[in-house]
Amino acid sequence: MQNALIAGLIIASICGMVSVLVVLRRTAFASHALGHMSLTGAAAAALLGISTIIGQLSLNLVATIIMGLMGDKIKKNDLVVGVVLTFILGCGTYFLFLFQNNYAGGVMSILFGNILAISVTQIKLLIVLAGIILFILIIFARPLIFASIDPVVAAAKNISLRTLAIVFFIVLAITVSMACQIVGVLLVFTLLIIPGAIGIQWADRIYSIILISIFVANLAVTSSLYIAYYFNLPVSFCITMLLTVIYCVGLLKQATVRII
Repeated sequence: MQNALIAGLIIASICGMVSVLVVLRRTAFASHALGHMSLTGAAAAALLGISTIIGQLSLNLVATIIMGLMGDKIKKNDLVVGVVLTFILGCGTYFLFLFQNNYAGGVMSILFGNILAISVTQIKLLIVLAGIILFILIIFARPLIFASIDPVVAAAKNISLRTLAIVFFIVLAITVSMACQIVGVLLVFTLLIIPGAIGIQWADRIYSIILISIFVANLAVTSSLYIAYYFNLPVSFCITMLLTVIYCVGLLKQATVRII
């Protein structure tokens, strides 16, 4: 439980920051696709007898560099992403078929995550990955935010949108690999979209949005760990439900403001 809390706080903080960029850049489908691609990376890692996060990270980095090179085309051509996703998922199912030892348990852990099984070694790896993301964001935060909000003006000021796209997708690849440890490949969408969307509901300034997103992500993960512990529920289910409820509260607030 202690390991789960530490890992949860690390992952939720990173997801809270990256989630805002995902929403601003409108790359929700690409993020969703990366989460599903993680299945193949995790299954391949299981076959090789190495940590699943290493497999997820390796495959996601390759996929995201390709996405980054596509630039804005990734937003306009979901078909290409869908075809690549289908192919990689097909490979993933075959790898899982070959992974005969503890097949059901291995599949459930990959698909839905198992944060309560996080080890000290994995926490150390998460800290390293979080440090890499923070280092990248410190260097590229301002141009990334600028290009995400107004790419046309950013391009007019000779800011390399393709370079920023590659940087963003590398950050996204690492974040997806980390988030899969909590919610699994099927629900990784939850931590990468909803916190940022909630932040936009409650604030107008970009840094306020990021702070709210980080706070909400941490609140959901921490609360879900305690709820899951005392009521014997899946952690990923609790995180999804809590974030959805908070998002719906924001929708009610917006509807009330319009009526008034």
